[in-house]
Amino acid sequence: MRRISTVLLAALVLAAGTSCYTARVSSPVQPGVKRQTDHGTVWFWGLLRTETSADECRAGLAEVETSTPWYGYIVMPITIGIAHPVKKSYTCALGEGF
Repeated sequence: MRRISTVLLAALVLAAGTSCYTARVSSPVQPGVKRQTDHGTVWFWGLLRTETSADECRAGLAEVETSTPWYGYIVMPITIGIAHPVKKSYTCALGEGF
């Protein structure tokens, strides 16, 4: 019984996911523009997502990155993937704005 429990726990941890996504566009990043960071939660295995309003980026985004924070690897297995913490970072594109 203990072996089955260990295998199940390992499967849950591995299934929780360890992904990081980065999207870049052709718009260059201005020198000195700081990277903005936001945190959110994806609910029910991705059925309800988190949104970030980057209103200060009037010319759009130059780079966006989403990743799982360190505590996400604790929260995801405990909630069986129902809650998935996400860290979002973005940089504004050239033009009017930040």
